[in-house]
Amino acid sequence: MKRKYILLLLLASSLLLNACTPVYKTTGDILLSYTENQGVPYMLASNDVGMGCSMAEAFTPFLLSFSRVTTPPDQLAILFYLVAGSCTEFQAHEQELRYLRAIYAKNSIEAQDARIAQQRFLQLAARRQLTGYYALLSAMSEPGGKCPEFSADNDEFYWLVGLLDGIQATINDIASGGQVEVPMDIAAKVGRGAGCLDNERWWGVPAAIQAAIWITIPGNEPVDIDPRLVLQQSIQMGAEQGMAVSHVLAAKIYLGQGKTAELKQLIRNYVEQSSSAIKNQKFAVLNQVAKIQIQAISDRLWTEATGRRTPLGRLGTFWDDTDTTVETIDIDGFL
Repeated sequence: MKRKYILLLLLASSLLLNACTPVYKTTGDILLSYTENQGVPYMLASNDVGMGCSMAEAFTPFLLSFSRVTTPPDQLAILFYLVAGSCTEFQAHEQELRYLRAIYAKNSIEAQDARIAQQRFLQLAARRQLTGYYALLSAMSEPGGKCPEFSADNDEFYWLVGLLDGIQATINDIASGGQVEVPMDIAAKVGRGAGCLDNERWWGVPAAIQAAIWITIPGNEPVDIDPRLVLQQSIQMGAEQGMAVSHVLAAKIYLGQGKTAELKQLIRNYVEQSSSAIKNQKFAVLNQVAKIQIQAISDRLWTEATGRRTPLGRLGTFWDDTDTTVETIDIDGFL
């Protein structure tokens, strides 16, 4: 009798577990459909990057766990890992400022510690964005070969986001010292994959990606094209449509090449254009991310020169402008 009860118990448990599988699948399909059709558009239209970061970092493991019981949500992974990686980049920016302040104060121990922390955050950012790039390969195809057939607008958007995953992963891995070992051929594949998108429709970003790769990897640009002219045209196109993604790509190029004068002018132009251009509310969060990244680069220049970040309300101005008076604070008043 005891053995019969044990067999009955095992049989009942098996039936219950098997019955749960359809429930999990149905639940997963509903949640993933809601996230793609409602959650993602809501997040993209938000002006609060911090909330977007919280959503991406908190929900990514939960949503992707449904890949165990239903179709893997690879398209969502493309976007969520880009956002999560960008949020980690923001933390790396703060550590870089700490490093620059330590250098300015001639505190070598603090500088070393800040640099290590910065590289750790960049390593995590690169790993997340590389995961997003691989999700693109699973959802569509590998960039660099035949262009995929886009069946909907969303497909083109996720393709663009996946390309940004790839290029950002490459940049952050290099900055972290190559800890993630992102394949170096991804950059060239991303450049070719950008040609699959309509440049004007996507705010000049596809051409900006190509120009960025041509500039940073000399020798692979077309003989009849000036990459810097292409980059400038992409920036202008984005500004006219109220999108600043190309500004960030250009700023990172100038920063990496040490072209401080060009970088300052780019930031000035960004401030001027963003104050007058029509804002693209559908993709507001992408503009907010771009603003944070432009602000971070400005803060880097200011901190390197003065020991502190850009003063409030002074983005687009610099410490050495002839018509700028740098604010000073009497620290004794706080003691």
